[in-house]
Amino acid sequence: MESAPQRVWRLRKFGHAVDAELQRMPLGGWTIHFLYDGVPTYQRTWPEREQALGEAAVKRAELERSGWMAHW
Repeated sequence: MESAPQRVWRLRKFGHAVDAELQRMPLGGWTIHFLYDGVPTYQRTWPEREQALGEAAVKRAELERSGWMAHW
């Protein structure tokens, strides 16, 4: 069953925001969505929830290294 996307994290820098959202897909699997200022920029579906969250963690670390900061 498909669910509404749930925010995993939000980062901010210079008035802009990047969000990672996780969504369960109707035929199985989990999609991680990345949005820049609310506009979808990338998504990928993984068979397991932990894989999707792992991709989100890698992207967050990359962005934090370039100066993005956590903000809910």
